Amino acid sequence: MTMLLAQQTTQRSIGLLVLVVVALGGVAYLVIQARKGRQEIGSELELAANRKPYLDDDELETTKLDRSLMAAVGLLLLIAVALPLYWLAEPGRQAGAVKSFDEKFVEAGLEIYEQGAQCVNCHAAEGVGGVATFVITDEQGEFVDQVQWNAPALNTVLWRFSVDEVRYILNYGRPGTPMAAWGLPGGGPLTEQQIDQVIDYLWSVQLKPEEMTKEIDDAVSQIDKGLAQRMMDVRQVNEDKAAAFSEFSGTQKTVADLPLPVDPVQAKEAGAEAEDQGLAPDERKFAMSRLDEADELQLGEILFNLDAASGAYNCARCHVPGAAYGQGGETFDDLQYGAMGPRLQGIETRSTPNEHFEFIMSGSEDGVKYFSRSVGSGKMPGFGLNPNADAEGVPQLGTLGMYDPSQVWSVVTYERNLDRIPSANPDNAPQASSEAAPADAAPDPTVNPAVPAGGDAQGQADAAPTAAAPAGSVPTNPTEEG
Repeated sequence: MTMLLAQQTTQRSIGLLVLVVVALGGVAYLVIQARKGRQEIGSELELAANRKPYLDDDELETTKLDRSLMAAVGLLLLIAVALPLYWLAEPGRQAGAVKSFDEKFVEAGLEIYEQGAQCVNCHAAEGVGGVATFVITDEQGEFVDQVQWNAPALNTVLWRFSVDEVRYILNYGRPGTPMAAWGLPGGGPLTEQQIDQVIDYLWSVQLKPEEMTKEIDDAVSQIDKGLAQRMMDVRQVNEDKAAAFSEFSGTQKTVADLPLPVDPVQAKEAGAEAEDQGLAPDERKFAMSRLDEADELQLGEILFNLDAASGAYNCARCHVPGAAYGQGGETFDDLQYGAMGPRLQGIETRSTPNEHFEFIMSGSEDGVKYFSRSVGSGKMPGFGLNPNADAEGVPQLGTLGMYDPSQVWSVVTYERNLDRIPSANPDNAPQASSEAAPADAAPDPTVNPAVPAGGDAQGQADAAPTAAAPAGSVPTNPTEEG
């Protein structure tokens, strides 16, 4: 930025200097001509230029010619110096022009956000999230209820959706929610340029990675300080490991580039095999640390229902009918039929743990396969990888997304055990304890043994999960596919 400003200042100074020189020359010429015009009137012989004797050959071919040549040389020198300087400063001038246009687009987007489309009424100033009054109707359009719908924060929207996905949402809205279609393709009032200006404004309010991480950490800490500390400890361990391995150095673009967690025994064997093959340490895959299963179940439920930023970080607002307006899990036969996202009970039968992890990390892409036979629509955001990383023409915020990989694994573990958690499956018989048992309590033979991460029971009867729901959490029992 400083170099850009310096280039612009230098170029402006040179331009002003040339302008001053030309202006002074023009003024001098006018003064000389004015003085000549005021001379005393004499005979025609004295005044008529074509009657005056001209310079003789000696003076014309020496003094006069030398002065003319020197003036030409001076002009050439001026051009020789000015053009290279202009050429050197041109990239800075162009960059400055782009920056100026960007600033104008951001200002125009802010005006639309606050005054035109009045997004501020629902999403609050700077996109921090708010509420919108919304009328729920039945399938005949009859009034059922008036609710306060949580409008998610938009200061993280470009951390989880690509620019094209955000543009699609702005154009077509979210049917069945307070989010209307604003673009011309969806029947809204805003032109393509105005939609782009709104997106430019949203870029200007996106949180920094550390601000986003702190917001999540603080929200978890308010529910369970001990769990939050263990979560941050695991993150620090993984960051320390990552610093020593180039595979996780911030250059990855897909989940496949991440060093996925593996079994410690397998990791040790893989490391030994790599050493036998003479591979350098940074060519081996390290075992990413994770919370234990009980903590993953509890943290997964907290993140699934996280209220921070008007639900921008959680899963429930899309996968649980009514969760977006504080009535999650209630059955409304005449109210609505499912939610934006599909029901998640039984997801462990439709995907492997790694497929599940990759899907939450990256989200869905329109027309791109996920799991075994599913096709993405682009509506499912990515929570672990930034979809705009390395995209051209947009700010670069980093490769990773809102959740770190260990947090994503916690959500995976929770979702793959929904059928075994009473608070998330109230219609079935309890299969796993939803409350932490006292340390000295004897095992309850009527409760199924804990299910390891991934959802496949392997007879680990000594690891009872403690998926205690956070206060005011939303039960995850959607009734129908979205």
